[in-house]
Amino acid sequence: MARFIAIHNVPGITEADFRDKLNAVRKWRPDRRTTIIKVYGDIEHGRLVSECEAEEQAHFEDWIRMVGWPAESVHRVNLICQVGNIWEV
Repeated sequence: MARFIAIHNVPGITEADFRDKLNAVRKWRPDRRTTIIKVYGDIEHGRLVSECEAEEQAHFEDWIRMVGWPAESVHRVNLICQVGNIWEV
C-alpha cells in the first residue's frame, strides 16, 4: 500500500467543526483499499494535514471529497521517520 498526505486550507474551522466533520464521516476505512491514519489540525490558522494508506491516490481523493475539505495539495510519501526509526514506504 502507498502512503499519502494532503494539505488542507479550511479558514474559520473550529474544533467543533473538526470533531463534527470527522464524527459524521467515521469511516476511517471508506473502502477495503483505503485507511485514513491521522488528521492533524492547526485550528488557529485553518490548516489540516490528513494521512492515508491506499492503493491509489484517487482512493484518498474520494475520502477527501466525502469529508468536504478540499486539498490544496496531495503528496505521495516515500520515507517516514518516527521516533528515530526511518523506513521506506
